[in-house]
Amino acid sequence: MVLCWINTLSLSGFSVKVEPGTESEGSIKEEEREKARGGGAAVKEERERTGSSSQPDDLGPERLAVIGGAKRKEVEQLKIVRAELKKAQESQREMKLLLDMYRSAPKEQRDKVQLMAAERKAKSEAEDLRQRLRELEERERREGKKMADEEALRKIRSVEDQIDTLNKKLSLAKQEEEALLSEMDVTGQAFEDMQEQNIRLMQQLREKDDANFKLMSERIKSNQIHKLLKEEKEELADQLLTLKTQVDAQLQVVRKLEEKERLLQGTIGTAERELNLRTQALDLNKRKALESLQQSEELRVQMDSVQVRLNAVREEVIENSISREKESFNARRAQEDISKLRRKLENAKKPEDIPNCDEILNEEINDYKARLTCPCCNSRVKDAVLTKCFHVFCFECVKTRYDTRQRKCPKCNAAFGANDFHRIYIG
Repeated sequence: MVLCWINTLSLSGFSVKVEPGTESEGSIKEEEREKARGGGAAVKEERERTGSSSQPDDLGPERLAVIGGAKRKEVEQLKIVRAELKKAQESQREMKLLLDMYRSAPKEQRDKVQLMAAERKAKSEAEDLRQRLRELEERERREGKKMADEEALRKIRSVEDQIDTLNKKLSLAKQEEEALLSEMDVTGQAFEDMQEQNIRLMQQLREKDDANFKLMSERIKSNQIHKLLKEEKEELADQLLTLKTQVDAQLQVVRKLEEKERLLQGTIGTAERELNLRTQALDLNKRKALESLQQSEELRVQMDSVQVRLNAVREEVIENSISREKESFNARRAQEDISKLRRKLENAKKPEDIPNCDEILNEEINDYKARLTCPCCNSRVKDAVLTKCFHVFCFECVKTRYDTRQRKCPKCNAAFGANDFHRIYIG
């Protein structure tokens, strides 16, 4: 069994995907060989046509220079092809080394992935070589039309022979790759068989261990039961001894109880006499209790009347406190108005600094702005009122005072709670 992965491997600037269900590699390689053979035959036919159609003209100096440049280009291209062949051979060597590593360590699947990646890399290099061969053939076609010399044709034929040899080498390299892949498949199957055998052996070992464990547990249980029976036997013997001692003690207790019974019969007579006396005392106490109940009812009636009076007095006190708070609030407001009027009088009494109308208006505007701004922060507009004293501040200052437990009015020190400040909107 050949394991199938879905991996993307970036090799030489393009991605190669290995997916389950792809076509066999042998068929792809055969198609590529047929294409290469067909391309080589087409190139040969075009060269023969160009050779047959070219007329034997006199070679001038310009034609010779062109032929020399074409020869140099062909030599350079041959060098490039040889370098690429060397690269393909190096990649084949790397494949062999990876296969040897895979044989030495079959448990690692990464080595197998690396082999697949190297194989794809070799295929990509082979495709690059084919593309370059095609480019060379196209260039040869263009230059074959210009060349009419027999020497150039001979060199072209030699280049074709070299290309054929290179193609043969490529086919050999592909055959070696196929052999390596088949070896990989065989090693993979052997590895899977070994894994199955290991799994079976592990299962057998587990079954044996389970059986041994069961036997050991049964033996331990039997030993524990034997020990428990011995301990129970010893405990029963001890219990018998204790029961004997208890019986002797109980006999002694019975004798003592008989003696006590005699004494109790004497005490019972005396207790009956005391009961008669106590019944007489109980009758007297019941009479006294009835009298005390009557007195307590009278006291309860008096207490109810006193509580009613207390409630009335409390209501009066609360009303007086509310009226006093209102009077104090009105007095504070009157004092504030008086202080404002005094300031205005002082400003009006000054004869030296008689302001203009604009100055008076500006002062009044500033006064109104001061009235609208919060006296605590002197920056925000008044938008919250305290319902206890009806002083107005900004909501942020009131909220910070409430959060920091400074729950008193900044002007009159009147206490306020969570429901005693509200937002207002001055239009």
